[in-house]
Amino acid sequence: MDDNRETFFRQGSWMVTATFISGVLMFAVHFFGGWMNRNEYGLFVTLLQVLNLMMIPALGLQTVFAQRTASATSADDRSDLAASIRKIFLICFLCWIAIGTATLLLNTQILATLKASSPFPIYLTILVGLPQVCLPMLLGILQGKQNFGWLGGASITNGAVRFLAVGLLVAVFSGQAAGAVGGVLIGLSASCLLAAWHCRDTWTAGSSKSGQFNANEWLRRIVPLTLGLGAGQFMLSADMIAARNILSVTDSGTYGAAGMFGRGLVIFTAPLAAVMFPKMVRAIDRSKATVLGQAAKGTLLLGLLCCTGCTLAGWLLPSVFSNLPSLASKQKVIAEIALLLPYFVWSMFPLALANVYVAALLAKEQYGGVPILVAVAAIYAIALLWLTNKTEPPTQQTIILTLGGFNLAYLVIARHLAKRLVA
Repeated sequence: MDDNRETFFRQGSWMVTATFISGVLMFAVHFFGGWMNRNEYGLFVTLLQVLNLMMIPALGLQTVFAQRTASATSADDRSDLAASIRKIFLICFLCWIAIGTATLLLNTQILATLKASSPFPIYLTILVGLPQVCLPMLLGILQGKQNFGWLGGASITNGAVRFLAVGLLVAVFSGQAAGAVGGVLIGLSASCLLAAWHCRDTWTAGSSKSGQFNANEWLRRIVPLTLGLGAGQFMLSADMIAARNILSVTDSGTYGAAGMFGRGLVIFTAPLAAVMFPKMVRAIDRSKATVLGQAAKGTLLLGLLCCTGCTLAGWLLPSVFSNLPSLASKQKVIAEIALLLPYFVWSMFPLALANVYVAALLAKEQYGGVPILVAVAAIYAIALLWLTNKTEPPTQQTIILTLGGFNLAYLVIARHLAKRLVA
């Protein structure tokens, strides 16, 4: 495998392109928010972040499967990997059944917390949980095989099918939040099927009795990875759930719309870390610093471009739309979103960079710093709870700046830990 700089940037460029296309399509889903009232749209955005948090247990699976697939060179290794995939899928399915049952039992409390008028979107969110948990495992296999072509293809499929399904269910059939979540379910399911097909040679290798599944070894790998990656996922998503609880239902819709740009920045820059990961698994000596440096510099450049563009858009959009009489009814909402946009993108920028350093640590199985990263996320959770329970509710900007401060602390710690790895 050619691991030189040209190969890295060619693969990285494709992953950035694929993620950009997928991200644009997923973001375009929010265009159909115009067919939803602000309460329903705010609920939809909140449920998307709930899904991100539901995916935390599976984040470790993606990374472990990327590691194990990248290092599985012998027939016995491939047979053991296939057996492990089948066994872990069964475990994920049983866990999904348990979580779904618990959610149904706590249905009343969940509806009150999310300010939902109907339980149907919650039920659909439970269904989305299964492909949401399975997809990272399949993508991890493609990533470990360095099959970046179909890794990007699965991402585009998710975005394209989601966009079409949400458009049909919301704009045509007036589905509101339930229709939007249903479109997410269809898109994720299509992506799962595509990814499963293109890595079928990995999960079908050997007979059902030929491979071995070492539960202790997988737990030893998965637990620290889940905690390490879960900390970043929590930093990405938890603010929206707190904002839904703190703000009015209309303000939470505005907050969610602006927040999608900030979260999009993290998602848009993630592919460089994905390309770096299997290369870091195999990297030795000085090449580790080269691979990490390439990913960090690329993420820094992309992030700065995105943040600058979104800041300019936030400044210019209100005046642009004020000159369009056909959108006069939307000018107030656009102005509110534009006001929050610069806050969000610059607050999320440190998290995008931090994810590169965290991925480098996890690729080389340097788990010593994971408890520190988890501690940052835990303190952030306490801060959100404090904001939620304040007598005088905080402003939207206060919630965002709290997010930005903790993301910056997360970046400083992650970079320090990664630099020790390549020193």
